[in-house]
Amino acid sequence: MAFTLRVSQVGTESEEFSFESGEARLGRTADNDVVIKDPSSSRSHARVYEDGGVHFVEDMKSANGTKLNAKTLKAAMPLKNGDRIAIGDVTLEFIAPESNDTVMGPPSSTIDEAAAEEPEEDPNATMLKPPREPAAIVKKSPARRAAPVEEPAAEEPEVPELNGDASADATANFVVPPPKSLQKRGSAVPARAGRGASGGDEPVAISAAERARARRELGKSSSGRAMLLWSDLPLPGKIAVGVFGGGAIIAALVFLVIAIIPRKVERKVETITLSPNGEAVPDSYGLGDDVDFERPDMKSFNFSFASPTAIVGVLHYQARDCSKDEVSIELNGVQLNSIPPDTVEVAQRQLEIVLPSTQLKINDPNEIVFDNILNPPGEDTWRIWNVWVEVIPIPQMSAEEAGRRAKEDLERASRMYDLRTVGAMNLFRSWKQYRDAWLLLEATPDRPPELLEIARSRMREIRPELDRKCSGMLVDYQKEMNQKYPNVKIAREVLQNIPAHFEKEHPCFGMSRGLLRSLEDLNGAE
Repeated sequence: MAFTLRVSQVGTESEEFSFESGEARLGRTADNDVVIKDPSSSRSHARVYEDGGVHFVEDMKSANGTKLNAKTLKAAMPLKNGDRIAIGDVTLEFIAPESNDTVMGPPSSTIDEAAAEEPEEDPNATMLKPPREPAAIVKKSPARRAAPVEEPAAEEPEVPELNGDASADATANFVVPPPKSLQKRGSAVPARAGRGASGGDEPVAISAAERARARRELGKSSSGRAMLLWSDLPLPGKIAVGVFGGGAIIAALVFLVIAIIPRKVERKVETITLSPNGEAVPDSYGLGDDVDFERPDMKSFNFSFASPTAIVGVLHYQARDCSKDEVSIELNGVQLNSIPPDTVEVAQRQLEIVLPSTQLKINDPNEIVFDNILNPPGEDTWRIWNVWVEVIPIPQMSAEEAGRRAKEDLERASRMYDLRTVGAMNLFRSWKQYRDAWLLLEATPDRPPELLEIARSRMREIRPELDRKCSGMLVDYQKEMNQKYPNVKIAREVLQNIPAHFEKEHPCFGMSRGLLRSLEDLNGAE
């Protein structure tokens, strides 16, 4: 039974989606009929379906729930015209078919199938789209082909039997010579049993018409055609085919033996221990087709360090395919936060989280756990990669002293920002000075809140400038490499210049190192 969903979201115009079938699935991923790009939406969030002429809405065990007319759904509920379904900030108004005033559909006998029209595709559905084939399209089964009528076989001309005279094989149009088998008595020949002139059973040669009939019968099957082909081959041809076939069989046996014998496969070693302030781990972990190491439930890392003073740590990583509060981050058994939900720039997004000094263990192993706690293990995909830990020593000082030192860092960062166009590294150093002040205050109890807010906000304002600067340099590299005949020397110089603008704390530094290694591998292969 057809129905319509009128979809609206805060800050956008409403859109309508019509469905000819009795069901529409709603969720965040592209395999749904209506794709809900909202952080609160789960992959398979809810569905609207028809049962017995009545439309229902049902929550598909989503993380944040579905509301019907501002009430949270706990079971499937019937729908009436004008009901409002809410998923996060997205509202869908249910519009019943215009052809009936109740939730019951008309009997099928009253439907004019010839007048049914397929719904037009909405060209403006960018945020929400039904990616699958419209239900209004009816797939028709192919028409049966009529069984071919077998024409009666033409009657064979009557040929007189041979009686030893070659002239007896003559027909109206041609003369058939006597078969060679008759020239050698006792040889094995195709013949039919008959009674010779002496009255005993002797082999009698078949006629030309019978030979032609036998060939036609063999030509009706693949095995018969192979027999005819083989019989027509001369002796050298049969020898060649035998040698070739025997060689093919031997080669197939050798290939089978090689395939069966187990071979030693070198596998990458999964990283378990992180080196503080070391290189990022490029391998990916989680669940999906593109992960290096499958971990449906959780992935843990451990690290240790020695320091005479207190320290503050920062966990750096990248992640994707995660909904809100789906994957938590824990340090030594204490949950710190969750991976943020996906954004448009998820592939380039760099994430970090502070590891409080009160939770870190000095001279003892520390454990970081990415735990998929929201969705059942083995069902939803998720992925993390480029994980590394930064450890920064913090000298012991009072809150007053920490505030004084943070204020000096903020003033130094402001001066460097004013000179950002003078020196290549000044923009990055300004951001880093704000960051150092932020980390110092994060590790200090009773810290001045106004200084902490200044450091944090200035970091956020400068970071996009750094990212744009990095993107511009990487674009210069890609332009050179995309040429028909790229100049590898110029491309290498662009990458080698990136460390003059960035240090390890920005991902542009690590990307340039990786691209340089790729260029070296390319030169080695040539």
